[in-house]
Amino acid sequence: MAARLGEDGNRQALAHFVTSSPWDAAHVRARLAWRMQPVIKPTALVIDDTGFLKDGDASACVTRQYTGTAGKVTNCQAGVSLHLASNGASAAVNWRLFLPGSWDPASPKADRAKVPAVTSAPSRPRWGMSRSGSWPST
Repeated sequence: MAARLGEDGNRQALAHFVTSSPWDAAHVRARLAWRMQPVIKPTALVIDDTGFLKDGDASACVTRQYTGTAGKVTNCQAGVSLHLASNGASAAVNWRLFLPGSWDPASPKADRAKVPAVTSAPSRPRWGMSRSGSWPST
């Protein structure tokens, strides 16, 4: 979407819209999965984690941790995603940031970063596996 805005587009406004929109992301992601399934004809579900390198620690869920993106321990966010995949295509249909143990969801730091209150944060593999059973079958 940002690329479509071009050089004159307001990318900050787009980022604000995406991160602050009132829609329920679960519904949007479920619709994405349903729409992609007949296109991709998935033969596998892929669980992946990706590091997003960060210079500071103000963004949600940033901590020093290993990421394959950098090949070392560094400041980053870790995202976990679930993909529908086939030999010819794949699509991410669900994702979330991993909440590291150093981030207490009740802390002022988490509040400033708009981390939602959670009762527990699953491990990366456990989150992916908990999502894999919720996709429609053909």
